[in-house]
Amino acid sequence: MTPNSPACAQRCGICGGTDTTEIFRKEEIPYFACRSCGFRFARPARNPNLANRIEDYEPAYLQYLQSDPADRANFDVLYDWVARFAPLPRGALLDVGCGSGKLVRYLRTRGVDARGLEPSAALYDRFLSEDAAFVHGTLDSLRANSSERFDVITVLDVIEHVEDPLALLADAAGALSPGGILLISTPDVASWPARLLGRRWHYYNPYHLSYFDVRSLMRCASPIGFDLLQYAHQGRRRSVGYLLRYLWNFVLRRDSPPFLRRLDTLCVPINLFDVIYLCLRKARG
Repeated sequence: MTPNSPACAQRCGICGGTDTTEIFRKEEIPYFACRSCGFRFARPARNPNLANRIEDYEPAYLQYLQSDPADRANFDVLYDWVARFAPLPRGALLDVGCGSGKLVRYLRTRGVDARGLEPSAALYDRFLSEDAAFVHGTLDSLRANSSERFDVITVLDVIEHVEDPLALLADAAGALSPGGILLISTPDVASWPARLLGRRWHYYNPYHLSYFDVRSLMRCASPIGFDLLQYAHQGRRRSVGYLLRYLWNFVLRRDSPPFLRRLDTLCVPINLFDVIYLCLRKARG
């Protein structure tokens, strides 16, 4: 019996139970739901988030990581939102799963003491290794080697890539100063696109292992000592070239045509209301 066999019990990453059932398969990856707590998760035989070489990533994935004409506008909106709750630009900020480091570099131009942490060796070597503001590793390894505490931790488009989200949230709590801010963004499994499209929802893809809505995230975060300050379904500006590459790579599962590069400088606002942003505060006590 293989680990991905429907008859093989899969432990829930939230409640720890094994009363789980396979709800569908997509691209040979089994997706499960926990009967006890309702958490949805995937268990691929190979975790591409850590195993991929740089050449294994789809063009749309790499374009997401590279500089984009819409970055500044998107980061300005994010900065203004976080600054309502956190002492920006004062205080230290850690971006967990920082990818190519775009957000950290933007924040540093605005006077924020921002640093980045990236677990993927391929992404770290490609984008970050020559910049002292970035560290290769995970949040638990960083905590094991440093007692530093941060005023703000951002976990943007990251928690869905993690097999053990409870451990990530606990490590974030441990790395935050009392009263510190945790900002999370993740696909919303309770959104109308997710419910309408089912397994065809584009966020059911090989990189995503854990699926949340606001309630399930707070069921994890509240016992650890986080209070919800605000949540929103925020849109972003995207280049048309990126959107079409994403369609080809992650919806059609085909190679994108080269002519899409001509559309990389044309940006449009987009919001399907299927990504949630949560601003959480760690208890001061």
